[in-house]
Amino acid sequence: MSNLTIHSGGVMSIISKFPWMLLIIGFLLVAEYMQISLEGTVGYAFITVAVIVLFVEMFKSGDVSPLSFLLDQFWAVVAVVLASGLLTYLYFVEGRDPSFFHWIGFAIILADALLNPFNAFRTALRNLDVPG
Repeated sequence: MSNLTIHSGGVMSIISKFPWMLLIIGFLLVAEYMQISLEGTVGYAFITVAVIVLFVEMFKSGDVSPLSFLLDQFWAVVAVVLASGLLTYLYFVEGRDPSFFHWIGFAIILADALLNPFNAFRTALRNLDVPG
């Protein structure tokens, strides 16, 4: 009799471990560092990537373990802090108003931080058959 070992993982395991909201922050920081204008195609590509990342994060927040939930919350708070820091830097240090695309990125990061705990909680209630 041999032991049968089943390993779940692969692509879903990689997707669930990576803090995807940091891609939005990274995109904005690289654009700022390289002085790339977010107007036009670059800005629309940014919005597309940000919306896709939001959906990935929402998908990732369902059916998580307690440790995954805490790590997800940690990265959500880090993303909000970094985005707030970037907006503050642009306004107070650089002396220019953040663009529409900066505000869209910040709104998506904030939506992630607010909606994902709700989604995880709703999923946990469903899994425990608790009427909500």
